[in-house]
Amino acid sequence: MPRYPSQSISQDLAEQLQVLDTRFLLAIHHGDVSVADLARRELANRGIDGTGRWVGFAKAGESLSV
Repeated sequence: MPRYPSQSISQDLAEQLQVLDTRFLLAIHHGDVSVADLARRELANRGIDGTGRWVGFAKAGESLSV
């Protein structure tokens, strides 16, 4: 099972930030929004655990502490 990078991301993934609203980027910059919390919630909503593996919604929520 591939492990997704946590320290470095490729440029094509970083370019996805271009579509984000400026207010959202500023909220992240100022610490008003926790991107890690948002990512955990979205992964759980997709039923995916922290390694990128489908585990189902309940188990993903438990493993990601959502």
